[in-house]
Amino acid sequence: MISIRQQTKVQNKLISRIRSYTNKLLKELNILDKKVTVIFVDNNFITNLNKIYFNKNKPTNVISFPFNEEDELGEVYISLDVAKYEADEWEVSLFYEIMYLIIHGILHLLGYDHTVSERDDAIMCEKEIELVEKIGLKKWKKLE
Repeated sequence: MISIRQQTKVQNKLISRIRSYTNKLLKELNILDKKVTVIFVDNNFITNLNKIYFNKNKPTNVISFPFNEEDELGEVYISLDVAKYEADEWEVSLFYEIMYLIIHGILHLLGYDHTVSERDDAIMCEKEIELVEKIGLKKWKKLE
């Protein structure tokens, strides 16, 4: 189950698509019985999280916090500011970029970690690409 919270406002139309595709993702990962909370924040908020938990005083695109609870997988914080910037940089839709960050964040909640080694990075990258394809995202199309 997906729960979406907003510290910074996201268009309702976009939220609806995000909810739909995230449910497809949870189904594909066979974790529909787990609650995942996605929280949209601004750069100030995510910079504070990054500083407190990772000792990095700068914004980042996504931070995940796994929970050790039976029915709740964890929280995924996404900086809408960084997501917009990266979508423009890579010439993809904001929707695609947000979904990619959700995929990335949920994989972290499931124990994937690209920071351990090049091999782990490659494994996580392959899984991200696989999931993008399986849930039917159109990777390089500007839809908005």
